[in-house]
Amino acid sequence: MAAWRGVPVLVLLLSGVIGVGCGAADGEAEVEWGEASAAVDEVVDVAASGAPQPCGPSARPVGDLRPGAEGSAPEALVEVDGRVFYGADDGVTGSELWVTDGSSTDSRRVKDLRPGPYGSTPRFLTRMGGRLFFVADDGVKGPELWRSDGTEAGTVLVADLRPGAQGSAPDGLKVVGARLYFTADDGVHGRELWSTDGTAKGTQLTQEFAPGPASLVLDDLTEWNGRLALVAYGDDSVTLWVHEARTGASRVLFRGPAWTVLFALTPAGSDRLFFLVDPGLGEADLWVTRGPSLTTVPLVHVPGDYPSELTPLGNSVYFMAGAEGFFGEPGDLLHGGELWKSDGTLMGTRLVKDVRKGPLGSRPSGLTVMDGRLYFAADDGVHGREPWSTDGTAQGTVLVQDLEPGPAGSTPMAFAAADGWLFFSATTAGRGREGWYSNGAPGHVDPMRDIAPAGLHANPRGFVRAGGHVFFLATDPVQGEEPWALPFLPATRCGRP
Repeated sequence: MAAWRGVPVLVLLLSGVIGVGCGAADGEAEVEWGEASAAVDEVVDVAASGAPQPCGPSARPVGDLRPGAEGSAPEALVEVDGRVFYGADDGVTGSELWVTDGSSTDSRRVKDLRPGPYGSTPRFLTRMGGRLFFVADDGVKGPELWRSDGTEAGTVLVADLRPGAQGSAPDGLKVVGARLYFTADDGVHGRELWSTDGTAKGTQLTQEFAPGPASLVLDDLTEWNGRLALVAYGDDSVTLWVHEARTGASRVLFRGPAWTVLFALTPAGSDRLFFLVDPGLGEADLWVTRGPSLTTVPLVHVPGDYPSELTPLGNSVYFMAGAEGFFGEPGDLLHGGELWKSDGTLMGTRLVKDVRKGPLGSRPSGLTVMDGRLYFAADDGVHGREPWSTDGTAQGTVLVQDLEPGPAGSTPMAFAAADGWLFFSATTAGRGREGWYSNGAPGHVDPMRDIAPAGLHANPRGFVRAGGHVFFLATDPVQGEEPWALPFLPATRCGRP
């Protein structure tokens, strides 16, 4: 089915694509004619335009960095200008920075920053402009901020903020405009907020929250429409700050007592910042800051477990709420853990759909946005945990496909969207946990290559588009965990050498 985008609408009609989707319950049609017809028209238009698509199941390994079943244990993949960077351990030089462009079957080490078996352990890989920024320890300067253009000569230290082997240990890297913000401890000011334009001269202390060597705990650095939002934990209070990158001014948006837990900062639309507040009760309230005046107000108290996976779509934020708490605290006794949304108003904060009626709930997870819809995994109590999607309405919340019939379900996870295609892993009988892809239309989910045969689990994750491929991490029983690549090309180019 990899080339289904080019087939005539008549074939789609005969195959049952248009009509009532699988998994309809209580007499409800999963897909209306108009919705499916519009989706098909869009698919045909996309096919005619020569837009890229996954080239069937033909994924291949991108080099065997560490021969043997142990693998190189690569870290998260980050795309920069058509290349993919990641940290990995080849068993000789320790954990170092590697790069691939997918044009060959190999990756190459960018630079051996710390010669010897220990490695520099690159982490917090972050793209800004056409360069990669990351934290690494060369064994002399300690953990500091580095940048790379993908070449050995172009991989250099940005600034040695704390001379000596201890290093400043930068953390929380976040890009706002043309600057990279992070926290660091230079040994003089304590751990404070810093920023850089990528040069030593342009690296500066941005704000000192606690004068002198003292420090607050700075957390959850978040880009918000040209601003930087962050949480500061002190001995007496917890505060939500916003820093105006353009003017350098900062102000407090929320302040709570020291026992407050403030987290999950999530921008949505042009003027809304959502966040969660636990005032010390073990349950959370959803808050929002809105508008030019930056007015901060509470929206809803959620019993039981903390709301999870706040995900922006348009001017709203979606999240799972109402599940039973970690220590058995009762959640929403009527609906259980279900999908909610909020547009930043009291009236606009509501349940999207009760997918699994009763206190157990469908427990949506893996919330991912693609082409104006939200995709997620949920268990409706009939099909098991399977992929679903929603347009934000109860009627528009539908099962995408029942990959593993029966109540066990395929338990999809590791969702990622790339240019109109959804990638994820799922477990099915005989294949184990392997990769799948879909254009999002109900009934159109296709398997990728069975990397770990005989029902073993490849556990693909970290899907990212770069150039003519979608890269991901997967475990082969012979090679261990290594990077893989699936060609992502116009249909006319799929299958060409």
